[in-house]
Amino acid sequence: MKVREILSDIVVGELTKALETPNLMSPSTGSTESLDFVKSCLETCRTHHESCSSTESSVPWLPTRLIQVEQDTLRLVESAEATITDPFVSLSHCWGGADILTLTTENIKALKEDIPFLELPETFQDAIQVVRTLGVKYIWIDSLCIIQNSDQDWQKEAGTMLEVYKYALFNIAATASANSFGGLFQERNPHLVQSEVVDIDTKAIKGQFHLVDQGYFAEAVDEAPLNLRSWVAQERMLSPRIAHFAFDQVIWDCAELTACESFPHGTKVWSGYGARPMTFGCKQGSALLSPAKTVDEGLGQWGTIVNTYSACGLTVLGDKLIAISGVANHLRDELKMEYCVGLWRPKMEIQLAWVVQSLQEDRTPRNDLAPTWSWASVNGAVHLQQVNIYEGYDVSPLCSITEVRLRRETDEYRGEKVNGYLRMRCILNPITLEGDAKSCRLRGKGMEEHGRSADVDSPDVVGAKQLFFVPLFDVQYQMSLEHKWKVSSEIRGIIIQGVMGRPGVYTRCGHAFISGSVRSDTRRFDETYDGLKSPKGKAELPCEEYDSDSGHLIKLV
Repeated sequence: MKVREILSDIVVGELTKALETPNLMSPSTGSTESLDFVKSCLETCRTHHESCSSTESSVPWLPTRLIQVEQDTLRLVESAEATITDPFVSLSHCWGGADILTLTTENIKALKEDIPFLELPETFQDAIQVVRTLGVKYIWIDSLCIIQNSDQDWQKEAGTMLEVYKYALFNIAATASANSFGGLFQERNPHLVQSEVVDIDTKAIKGQFHLVDQGYFAEAVDEAPLNLRSWVAQERMLSPRIAHFAFDQVIWDCAELTACESFPHGTKVWSGYGARPMTFGCKQGSALLSPAKTVDEGLGQWGTIVNTYSACGLTVLGDKLIAISGVANHLRDELKMEYCVGLWRPKMEIQLAWVVQSLQEDRTPRNDLAPTWSWASVNGAVHLQQVNIYEGYDVSPLCSITEVRLRRETDEYRGEKVNGYLRMRCILNPITLEGDAKSCRLRGKGMEEHGRSADVDSPDVVGAKQLFFVPLFDVQYQMSLEHKWKVSSEIRGIIIQGVMGRPGVYTRCGHAFISGSVRSDTRRFDETYDGLKSPKGKAELPCEEYDSDSGHLIKLV
């Protein structure tokens, strides 16, 4: 096989002392060697990784309840009733619909006396073995530390998820298991896990090299059963250190090191310009929750988080907002901004331009858990506009949000629901939609000559009546055409529909943008562009208040 063919499928890692691998790995990720790998990574991280140790303090934060896991003891303890000075470890796992032992109001007294080890599912048993091997005395497991038949306790504890994962010594992730009976420990063929070493002697490359699958981290972690759960997206982001028990290796992931058993010190890859560090994709927590220097950077982090989170699955739809509340609380404390059902003020005008990623005819795309202007009202993956992507562009708001009113409700069976509205001063432009749900365009006064793409929130929007395009902001940037720089512009906005019998009240039903091609007639585009941004001649359109200068005041629910 030629070098070029090898490079098309793998990354070639330079063979250095840091890349030396064990002679032969054990046949299980539950072996002494595997757990020693976790212990070594943890010790190195606590001793040498300054950024990873920032959450450790002399007065540790403790969850309401923990499981004491000393060698001869396995019982539930209330942290307020005990003197606990030792750190604790958290566990991320898939319930997978499994019938497992959980904490209830009926058995809490008994579990404080003794938790029957053999009645626990394999994942919990394995996690307890890991903790005991590392000499840690406490572990937090959601199903055994939150009273599962108490809505009041569940709501209280759900509000502490930021602290649970942030202050845990590290997080054990049952990454490869689809349910609680899948266990942490996986059998493996050591020969298949071990990396191959090849000799290469060409003009471009000379020496001995490891063959490293560049898609390994995505396959073993990102696409694993555990990380398809919405709840785990938050757990992964908040934890400073994670030990992933993947399908064939244990993978350590912290802010300063991503390593696995076959490359216990991390690795470097050959990129054509020499060796560079390889992190298999970088730990989500350290990448997404690193301190933001500006509001735009923080909102950019949030956009990335929502885009990842919304693509994951939820067993209980009502958990949609709660399951990301820990991350939201973290960013709220950091950004000092107002959190509004998945969006942030100020700069909410840009974030309103989120897009539904895919429409599925066989399911209801909308829910009533959040106002229609929030991405949380959609069942499925969304793309949230990342404010920082417009850095360097000339961005001008075309509307203003004057008021946001929200009211939260909780239900034992449906989780959290947020009712509310926002008022915005904007420009209404009557439109219709042409095409189908997966490929439709705006049709309105003067729009025919220009790009006017629309993304609807649900299939039934196409063909609906009383639709309007509301410009949110415009973007101007330079484009090169035939060796000349010309300014191009686009307007991004939302599609809204009037609520029957309630003049001035609307629901969001899509996203759209109108762009001017540098090849199109500049004068005609300017006329359309100015017309969309102007309230002139639109006084008759339904609104709460009309002003010939500032436009329409509407309520979006």
